[in-house]
Amino acid sequence: EQVAFADRILLNKTDLVSEADLERVEKRLKSINSQAPVQRCTKAEVSPDWVLDIGAFDLKRVIEMDPEFLNTDGEHEHDNSVSSISIIQPGNVDLELVQKWVGQLLQEKGAQIYRMKGVLSISNADEKFVYQAVHMLFRGNFDDKWEAGEPRESKLVFIGKNLDEKEPLTSDVSQTRPVHAPPV
Repeated sequence: EQVAFADRILLNKTDLVSEADLERVEKRLKSINSQAPVQRCTKAEVSPDWVLDIGAFDLKRVIEMDPEFLNTDGEHEHDNSVSSISIIQPGNVDLELVQKWVGQLLQEKGAQIYRMKGVLSISNADEKFVYQAVHMLFRGNFDDKWEAGEPRESKLVFIGKNLDEKEPLTSDVSQTRPVHAPPV
């Protein structure tokens, strides 16, 4: 799944295998994801420009490839301690409060949270805010506009170890609502 959705692929430890093995692995990677360029490297040495700020995440493309991208039912069934929690928050949220909440959440539970992803309905914004995080690295940007009549809601998905739906993780998201928002 990681290779299929990758925007770029780093093929590391290339100094430890033969050229024939590298070509075989690259061929397999291309059969899974023909669009992502593959960069060979040793000791993960690669130019930061090759992987950062490439503007590659495209929600439409991901949804076309995986219509269930935001649905985590059944993910990670191989380890009972790894689970997912999905939250749907009706109405708009305040971006500054969300960033504060996520920052605090990652400080407190960052080692337990493997991945976060979702779409947020931000106050005073016409576009959806799409975010994803891996461990403590969080990134998001505004994407498509909300369609007329489309319900404004935020969908948050957390994947991690020993997550408990009864913990403040799920209830504290309500703190991200703007103060002036009417109750939903």
